[in-house]
Amino acid sequence: MFKKNGKLIELPRKGIALIVTDIHGNITDFKKFMDIWSSFEDDEDNHIILTGDFIHAMGRDNDQSVEILEYVKFRSENSNNFHVLLGNHEWATMSNKVLFKAGINQTYNFDELLKEKFQDNCKEKRDEYIEFFKELPIAVRTDNRIFISHAGPPHNIRSQDEIANITSEGYDNPKLLEFLWNRKDDFNKQVLKSFLEAVDCKMMVVGHTPVNGIKVVHKNQLIISSSYGKGKKAYVELDLDREIRKSKDLLKMVKYLK
Repeated sequence: MFKKNGKLIELPRKGIALIVTDIHGNITDFKKFMDIWSSFEDDEDNHIILTGDFIHAMGRDNDQSVEILEYVKFRSENSNNFHVLLGNHEWATMSNKVLFKAGINQTYNFDELLKEKFQDNCKEKRDEYIEFFKELPIAVRTDNRIFISHAGPPHNIRSQDEIANITSEGYDNPKLLEFLWNRKDDFNKQVLKSFLEAVDCKMMVVGHTPVNGIKVVHKNQLIISSSYGKGKKAYVELDLDREIRKSKDLLKMVKYLK
């Protein structure tokens, strides 16, 4: 079983953790990942981790964010091994921030989707989703010392407890925002090294930045694009019992969507 320490999920050294990033309303890819998960989910030692940004497609024509959100919400509330992390797109909805991506007003598009789906009940449904987003954890730490979050790392993190209590000052505090928004140009090798030392981890796995499947940053961060990216679509079947010392150990666990 896992342990929930505030906004931090802690996974024991047992089983497999399936890591999937940034679905962005793509239900075709989402269903493929759920089919993959179906071969793992009956074992309570296995876990799936969606690292946020499962809503907001790049256009309204094929945006099935609501269908994905409904499924994700139900599973995370009714399964002990289905973990959903907060991403910057869920944060923007929760915080009433206007969010543009490639010139598209995704805040407006999402609100229009809710109006189409729920009509007079759209405000109540939006409030329900916001409450769900507020309950989401920020990160996962595994006993074999892998740290998983939507983005980051933030600067000047001193301990795991600081992450567990990261929303105690609200959802607009700088360290939380860095967890949700930081890309590789927002930190250097020393910042990453200091962060991993503070949380006693060897590697960090994130999404957020579109890449061609995977990209290793400063030797100790693995960026994964599972759906919205620059070509290949990757995910990780993390062996929670395996010792991981370097990026090459983690890279052996990367799989690609067919």
